[in-house]
Amino acid sequence: MKQRGFTIIELLVVVIIVIIFPAVVIANFPHIKLQFAISRTVHAFAQNVRKAQDMALSSMPYRDSIGFLQPVDGYGIYLDIDKLGDKKYILYADRQPGDHQYDPLDYIIFTVDLEDAEPGVVIKEIRNVFGRSASINFAPPNPDTTLTRLNPKENALQVVFALAGETNTVRTVLINTAGLVEVK
Repeated sequence: MKQRGFTIIELLVVVIIVIIFPAVVIANFPHIKLQFAISRTVHAFAQNVRKAQDMALSSMPYRDSIGFLQPVDGYGIYLDIDKLGDKKYILYADRQPGDHQYDPLDYIIFTVDLEDAEPGVVIKEIRNVFGRSASINFAPPNPDTTLTRLNPKENALQVVFALAGETNTVRTVLINTAGLVEVK
């Protein structure tokens, strides 16, 4: 009877593969970590847009810092790359009488600072709008969706997130006038 086993060559090939594969993964870990950061940021932004939409759908009043309930005409997200920078956006309550966009009289529910949440991720651009700012507003009862500064013949805006210094690595959130929020 002949006994079968592994040759030294086969054993060396397996050992080399086991050593090389983790080395490649470890070498790419910083880039992989940034890819996950941009994905988390995009999904968190989409979740905040949906949160504003849900708040408008429930027609809930805003509780101010003193604790009083203030009637509002909707909720929304405000982005302004020039004024807020490329690392911040605001979730706001549209104070009555509402104008379906953010203005300084509206209630700020919270400001998201990407530098705190995911360093290295920035808002690269807002597509399909005039300029570098936009309000995404939801007004009850449906909720009606208003996208400010939208280009003519457009029915959606896109918020593009990128890695700072790497403009090729981008993820996009699309919001259309029907209120659909889609991560691309």
